[in-house]
Amino acid sequence: MTVLDSLRLLQVIEYLQSDLYTRGLAAVGFIPTADSEVFKTLSAQQAVHISTLSLLLTTRLGTPVVKPTFDFTGKGAVPGFAFAAGQYETFRMLSQAFEDLGVRAYKGQMQAFQADKQALTYALAMHSVEGRHAAEVRRIRGRKGWITGSSADDLPAFAKAIYAGEDVATQGSVNIGSALASNGGVDAATQAFDEPLTTAQVTAIITPFIA
Repeated sequence: MTVLDSLRLLQVIEYLQSDLYTRGLAAVGFIPTADSEVFKTLSAQQAVHISTLSLLLTTRLGTPVVKPTFDFTGKGAVPGFAFAAGQYETFRMLSQAFEDLGVRAYKGQMQAFQADKQALTYALAMHSVEGRHAAEVRRIRGRKGWITGSSADDLPAFAKAIYAGEDVATQGSVNIGSALASNGGVDAATQAFDEPLTTAQVTAIITPFIA
C-alpha cells in the first residue's frame, strides 16, 4: 500500500461512519434525545476526518475519494435495516461495529505512513479519536469500553470479521497473558491492545456496505 492508497482506504471508512450518523440524525425521532448529542459529536468529528484526509491526499497530488453510496443492510447482512422506528438498537450495533473497525483499520495502515511523518502524525491523531468514539458507543450500549478476546458481543454475524485476531495475548516477545496471570490474565492482555487489520481484511468487511 502506498500512502495515497492508505489515505483513501481510511477515507472510505470515515465516509461509512459519517453517512451512518448523518442518516440516523436526519431520521426524525430515530435517535433518543439522551444519545443525540453523542452522535452529533461523532458526526461532526467524522466530517473533520474526511476533510483532513482530503487535504492530505490533495497536498500529495492524490485524488480524494468520491463519497460512495452505502447500503446499510450490507447486502443482506443486516436485513431490513432502514433507519426506521424500532431499529435504533441495530443502528447502535452498526456504530459499534464500524467504530471498532476504524480503530483496527487505522492501526493496520500505520506502517504505510512511516516515511511520511506528517501523514503519520495526522493518522495517529485520528486513530486516537476513533478509539474514543468506539469506547463511547460501547458505553451507551452498556458494554465495556474495550474488546475482550475476539468477542463480537451481540453484533450481527458479519461483525465477527472485525474482531478476528483480537485475542492475541503476546506483544513483541512478551506473553502479556502470563505476565498478568494474577491480574486478569489473558482477558486483560487482549483488552489492553488493539490488533491491526490488513487492507484485504478491511476491504472484505466494508465492500458489502457499498451499494
